This record gives sequence, C-alpha cells and structure tokens, in this order.
Amino acid sequence: MDLAHDPLPGFRELQGEARVPGTGRLWAILLAAGEGSRVRSLTGQVEGRPVPKQFCTMDGRGSMLRWAIDRAAGIVPKERIVVIVASHHRQWWGEELADLPAANVVVQPQNRGTGVGILLPLLNVLQRDPEARLMILPTDHYLEDEQPLREAIIEAVRAVHTDRDRVVLLGMAPQECDAECGWILPESESFNVGHVSAFVEKPDAEKARALARRGAVVNSLILVGTGAAMLRLYTETVPDVVKRFCDWRKGTASVWRDLESLYDVLPVCDFSREILENSCDHLSVVRVSGSGWMDLGTPARLQLFRRRQVPVKTMGGPRVTVAGPTQEWQR
Repeated sequence: MDLAHDPLPGFRELQGEARVPGTGRLWAILLAAGEGSRVRSLTGQVEGRPVPKQFCTMDGRGSMLRWAIDRAAGIVPKERIVVIVASHHRQWWGEELADLPAANVVVQPQNRGTGVGILLPLLNVLQRDPEARLMILPTDHYLEDEQPLREAIIEAVRAVHTDRDRVVLLGMAPQECDAECGWILPESESFNVGHVSAFVEKPDAEKARALARRGAVVNSLILVGTGAAMLRLYTETVPDVVKRFCDWRKGTASVWRDLESLYDVLPVCDFSREILENSCDHLSVVRVSGSGWMDLGTPARLQLFRRRQVPVKTMGGPRVTVAGPTQEWQR
C-alpha cells in the first residue's frame, strides 16, 4: 500500500473522525528549545534559574508545551510528534515529555535560532520517513477556540497533498498592526489557499499598517509541507548550514560530541527572516480567523493574556533523570 496516497484515518476533529488525504504520513514538530528571554522577567525563577515560557502554566491546564502537545495529538498520533528541546532545559522537559517515545525528543546542545531549531528535527524525521509531511507548531501560542486552527490545518494538508512542492503557512487575521510579527501578503485578498506575494519579518509600524491595508495576515510560524519541500527551502536559502549538517551526519564518532562541535561553529539562523522572506515563490498561505489566537512571546502580549486570564504559575517539578534514547539524533 502506498501510504503517501492513502487517505488514512487519524486526523481527529472535534466533531468526529475525518479522512484527510496525506495524514497517514503527517508528523508534527514542536518548537520548545527557545530561551524565552524577552518575557523572562514575567515567567519567574525556580531554584535560582529563569523558567522558559514554554514550561510555564498560564491558565491551570498545564504548561504551554502541554497545550502544544495536546494540539498536535488531536491531529497526529503521539508516535509522530517530535519535540526539539535544549539540553540545559532538561529539568523542565524531562518529566513533561515522558509520554512521548524517547526517539521523538530531539535535544540540541545550544540555541542557534529558529532556522537551526527546525532543521535538526526536520532531518530527524526525514531520516525515519523520507516521504513525511510535516506540521510545524510553536509552543507559545494560546487559542480560545482550537477548531478554526484545525480546519485551517486540514486545508493546508489537502493543499500539500495536491501540490507536494508547496509549503503552506497559516496566517492569522490581524487584530492590530503589530511590528513584532512577520506579515504574509497573499497574491489575492480572496482565497482559501493563496500563493504568497511577499513575506516581511518584523516591519516597522508604518509598513505593518500598509501591509494590513493590502490584506496581509500575521505569520503564526505554523506551517505544513512535505519534508522534501521544507528541506528545499533551506538548500536554496542557507545551503552552507545544510552542508554542515550533511557533513556531520556522515561522521561515525560520538554523535553527541560531534553535534556539540557542529553547534559551536553554526551561525545563528532565523527561519522567518533568512528562509521564509527569501522563499515566496514556494509558499502558499491559509487564513485563520475566529480562533482567538495569541502569540505569548512578547511582554506586552503576555501581560495582556495575564490580565484576561490568571497569574502565571511556573512549573517547578522535581529534577528527573531520563534514559538516553538510542536514536542517533539525541543525547
């Protein structure tokens, strides 16, 4: 059976099971390796160490990382949820990720930006499933209603099933002209899945207002595409970074030691600015409306959320030791 073309069940919507082409090969990559430095003063400390925002619980229903895991688990089985984390955050994620397969916890030795943070788990998944479709999910998002997001992801999965060469971004209807966001300008204001005319990362306020007037939507950093199409974005925009990873994969010595050495020389790579801004010919966009989406990555947005919800609580938790996975991408 050709799984790449078989509309397997497993894409669970709120109102029952849906059979969506391509979901049998759909994986989720969750981005949980960031430092949360911009909101560090608002997320507190435990044992004298600042707690990255993705490990904080905001509304009494678990950490933001747990929100993202539950969001992904409503779409793909946990066997196909991969999380990228930082080695020095182990006290936070060790217990939180205990219900995932050990091979699905990808540990990076240090932060080299979102571009590298996506590329490492992308290569992990492609080694295990060369025909994989991928859904990228940040772990600092709040949604009042998950259903509009799920419907948009379904739309994106269908678009990728039709055209494997496209990478589909999920754009949020703007509620304000936020210069801290990336902006996606579709070729047409009327679309379900539209081609991207321009991508502008963190424009100034005047340019953000101009983009909004032209029908631009806010980049959520949620995207769907085949693994091959996503890797092509990298090879066309940051080929040197890809080459360094390919050279590392050819090594036969201690994988973790070699990965640490690789990260020592990797440049910082911003996914939105260095990859997406330079890849519009390969990008499409789906508009998401009515979800009450909020990116909690800046002090202003986190403070707004706190006024609307409950005070931030940090997840202390015991220090834990987890068994080292056997997959070569992990420590």
